[in-house]
Amino acid sequence: MDTRYLHTLEYDKILERLAQHTSFSASRELALALRPATDPAEVRYRQQETSEARAFQDIRPDVSVGGARDVRPLVRRAYMGATLLPAELLELRETLLSGRTLKRTLARLGSQFPILANHAQWIEECTDLVDEIGRCINDRGDVLDSASPALARIRQELAGARDRLMERLQRLIASSEVAPYLQEALITQRGGRYVIPIRAEAKGRVQGIVHDQSASGATLFI
Repeated sequence: MDTRYLHTLEYDKILERLAQHTSFSASRELALALRPATDPAEVRYRQQETSEARAFQDIRPDVSVGGARDVRPLVRRAYMGATLLPAELLELRETLLSGRTLKRTLARLGSQFPILANHAQWIEECTDLVDEIGRCINDRGDVLDSASPALARIRQELAGARDRLMERLQRLIASSEVAPYLQEALITQRGGRYVIPIRAEAKGRVQGIVHDQSASGATLFI
């Protein structure tokens, strides 16, 4: 079709209005790339496709591609060997789950919506990938101990080391050598290190490295 006619019809504005109803960048690109068909059979097919989509939306307004993202950049990076962050892996998982839900819903309604069901059959569920991401990362994006035996072992060792450290610090603040010089009998953190607060005038009375001091200067954290 001659592009001059499309310009006269302000076809680009029609596509832009259509694109406003898309869910993410990939579908927006497809909407903006649409061109009118000139073959009568193709026109009838597209009209039927649109009619199916409208009817499907009427009877199942709860079904959408909500949760799906344009994950093409993530897939390209993974293909090149890059390591994806937990949040990015969750985006992939949510996109796959959204596609799976849509595919299975349309499969059940295939007799009513044959064109849409035919499109949906090409959606890859990637069940193994979905399960593996779910096994390793929770919904908050935290990497779980189950991600690998090595990670579980390291975290157990870290937890054990922290418990031993806290026990030692508790004994320290309860000891007669330190307790008289404490500003407060508590354990806190400064710069990622566990410290105890002592009164500034007691500097030198308690062995240790001063990592910070209070705004007033009255308390040292060692």
